[in-house]
Amino acid sequence: MSEIKATQIVTVPYENGIHLRAATLIAKAVRRSNSDVVLIQGHECAPGGEVLQILSLGAVPGESLTLEAVGHDARQVLDELRRLFAENFGDNEFSDNKENSDISAI
Repeated sequence: MSEIKATQIVTVPYENGIHLRAATLIAKAVRRSNSDVVLIQGHECAPGGEVLQILSLGAVPGESLTLEAVGHDARQVLDELRRLFAENFGDNEFSDNKENSDISAI
């Protein structure tokens, strides 16, 4: 079976942007997968399994990030990440951002 490349665009929903807890949840999801994931913001990118690299993007609320995954479970890991963003990383107080639910396979 060949590797899959998938891309997902998400909007940073959390009122404080991507902070330590959010970055940790992203990294844990990526590390559980068998795919390489990169978060892209403008011209900057960060490996999805690296908390400090994710934080270095400085993503603030309302910004769009492109998530790219390559691997056998690329679609699944991006779907899990999309849910984390849509559910505001488990903080239900701000959970009304349900956009960007399409994942495109390339």
